[in-house]
Amino acid sequence: MLLLAAAAGPLGAQGSAPASRTGANPVAVSRLIDPIVRGRGGTIGVAVFAVDRGIPLYLHNADVPVLPASNMKLYTTAAALGRLGPDFQYTTSLYVDGLIRPDGTLDGDLILVGRGDPTISGRFYGDSVTYVFDRFAAELRKLGLRRVRGDLIGDASYFDDARIASGWESSNLLWWYGARASALSFNDNVVTIEVRPGGWVGAPPGVSFHPRADRLVVINEAVTGGARGGRSIGIRRRPDIGGYEIRGRIPIRSGPLRYVVAVEDPALFAASAFRDRLERSGIAIEGDIEVLQGWERRMYASPRLVVSQTSPRLIEIVKVINKHSHNFFAEQVLKTLGAVFEGEGSFDEGSEVVREFLDEIDVSAWGVRIEDGSGLSRYNAVTAKMTAELLVAMADHPRFQEFYDSLLIAGEDGDPRRLNAPAARGNVHSKTGTLKGVSALSGYVTTGDGELLVFSVISNNLARGKGAAIAIEDAVAERLAGYTMWDTPALESSTGR
Repeated sequence: MLLLAAAAGPLGAQGSAPASRTGANPVAVSRLIDPIVRGRGGTIGVAVFAVDRGIPLYLHNADVPVLPASNMKLYTTAAALGRLGPDFQYTTSLYVDGLIRPDGTLDGDLILVGRGDPTISGRFYGDSVTYVFDRFAAELRKLGLRRVRGDLIGDASYFDDARIASGWESSNLLWWYGARASALSFNDNVVTIEVRPGGWVGAPPGVSFHPRADRLVVINEAVTGGARGGRSIGIRRRPDIGGYEIRGRIPIRSGPLRYVVAVEDPALFAASAFRDRLERSGIAIEGDIEVLQGWERRMYASPRLVVSQTSPRLIEIVKVINKHSHNFFAEQVLKTLGAVFEGEGSFDEGSEVVREFLDEIDVSAWGVRIEDGSGLSRYNAVTAKMTAELLVAMADHPRFQEFYDSLLIAGEDGDPRRLNAPAARGNVHSKTGTLKGVSALSGYVTTGDGELLVFSVISNNLARGKGAAIAIEDAVAERLAGYTMWDTPALESSTGR
């Protein structure tokens, strides 16, 4: 058989590290940050460390376990760069199992084998979503293939069959940011549903999928309404049919409405999309689509490699994760860690590799709970101190420059309204994090004296909500950026900025 595939108070006058003549003074840093974070309600964990000196400059609730949201991606990407390396690449392969007859008929199956590549989309291929599949089809045509008598097999067995991690809320599973993990993936495992008015009032709207995949199912209960009145289209998941249900109304004069949603079965979606591109290129598939998940295996007679696609380097993938906070990419990388180093592409084994990496770089994992790679799980738990210590350790790691460059750069990436103080722009390198009731910002900042610091600010259930949390995060980073032992910024306790 051939197989393919207890809360600490802030450091201040008492219990603080000795003041330094050449670096940030813990007493001064405490005076800067205390008015921002104290008395805000909820839980705010804050940790500030001097990188070269390796000392904490400020700690507030820093050992309290908190939900990190997308700050979990810092752990995933650090481990990925440290263990896989920035030059790691994924390989997706296409095999034929059988002989191609002179008339162009394959007496056997076509096998598409995925090994976790998250980049088979238009992101890296000139906005051509189907570039990889079109390339594969072209290679088959060069062999003279025009008909496949057998099945098209989508082999996703490199990962286990768990597509979502524990702690993912059902409200997140419809949309693009809840995309499932799979060893065989396509278009970030999302599809755009386009809803267009029907031909007359009362008619069902037109519904189409982009990119096209014939295995996607929709129950269309929506109607076309008159020109007056608004639109009220609602979409819900229907895992029982592997598709979606659409309800509501769309005005007859409305333009098309588009919704980017996650697909239920990524491997089936990928294989279905590939079949569509094969048929458009003139290659007919007479058999069915079969998907291999998890531990499923199939015997092949004489598989022969036709073509492979090598992904961009891992560092480019890490940039997508940290600069764009891409959940799907993070989950693919986490499962890849498990597959490569533990022999099982699962959330659990990937998380174990992250813990092992933390141990390697002498970061205590006490209190950490890692359920996924993206931070979407509400069962994750870290501390602000641990996150800051991770950043300190990475600053002394051979992969630091790649890690540092993958983060959001204030004034260049992300929301331009954030971290817009002159001292912060082009200086602060950070990772954001947001979930319901959770907000986080952790990263690196160079003071006005030229000292590199790390900071981690993670809030859970802040009384005044997300806006207040973001204001606190930005104020901490901006004050550290403007800090100089000769001219400490004035305090504005009313705003915390």
